[in-house]
Amino acid sequence: MPPAPPPILRCDACFKEIANDDIFCAHCGYPIKGTKVEQSAFITKQNKIDFYKSGINKRTRERINKAGNTLFWLAGLFFLSATISFFVLKDNPEVLAVVIPYLVLGIVFLILGDYSKKKTLACFISGLCLYIIVQAIDLVQNPRLNLYSFLIMAIIITFLILGIKSAVEIEKIKKENNLS
Repeated sequence: MPPAPPPILRCDACFKEIANDDIFCAHCGYPIKGTKVEQSAFITKQNKIDFYKSGINKRTRERINKAGNTLFWLAGLFFLSATISFFVLKDNPEVLAVVIPYLVLGIVFLILGDYSKKKTLACFISGLCLYIIVQAIDLVQNPRLNLYSFLIMAIIITFLILGIKSAVEIEKIKKENNLS
């Protein structure tokens, strides 16, 4: 009976056939004879590359862009509110007390929208906290709250909470794919 053929060796990363004396996989570069740390680092790097090439990344980027766009829309809303408030209250000596907070919110939300591409969750949590703090201060200074103001606040808070939800999903996808 002839001797059994040697088993076919396969790369742990790409599963292509490799030779017994290979140090690296000729197909993907996996360090076959490397340390566990080197092998793990290679797999992590490959996962990142695969992630960026995959549809998951496309969906994630779309979610990040939508989230950032929400912050940009809110910045625009604050700038619009500042402009309207200025023209409505232009004869009021306290016009700047109303306009400046809206302008500051608009600027901060522009910055958060831009930075949300890197730290989506942190930007939305920061935006929500900032908005709630500013509204709470405004309520203390001006306790009159009409239905229209309450509705606008509820819509803005809802958008921020939905942004947080999307950001949590993005973080979950990144964690599942071993991405930082």
